[in-house]
Amino acid sequence: MVVKVLALCGLILSSSVFAGHDQLLIERVNAKFSYSWLALDKTIKAHNYKAAYLQRCDFAMNERHYKSDKYRILFFGKYDEMKLMSKKYPEMTPFFPLKITVMEEGTHSLLIATPPIALLPLVKTNKDRMTIFRWNEDMQSILSQVKSQYK
Repeated sequence: MVVKVLALCGLILSSSVFAGHDQLLIERVNAKFSYSWLALDKTIKAHNYKAAYLQRCDFAMNERHYKSDKYRILFFGKYDEMKLMSKKYPEMTPFFPLKITVMEEGTHSLLIATPPIALLPLVKTNKDRMTIFRWNEDMQSILSQVKSQYK
């Protein structure tokens, strides 16, 4: 079951840009979905990002006979930075805002994200590369901090 869900997550979070980038950021949180979700929202804000949209996926998955307890995707980012990057690199627009998938698995939650460094092949300047690296470090920090709140 877990393999099917992870495969589905990989399909949802991937595209041709990520070809050759087989790494996902995954953290198992020792807490139920609702606690992990609240911690994720708080941690994103603490990193000066803003939640943009919440997508519920569990209903659609259940209709297709995938069993899931809770399954959501949180879209977030820094609007000004992503607007600037989209203007400079229109091909990056489909990947904004950044995304973290949260799913409940029994008494645990999984946080799953595509690392922003997968976008590096699309940027041309060192300044833009540094922005991507910062987003990547922030994403890793966010996932790690949510996990550490429930050891």
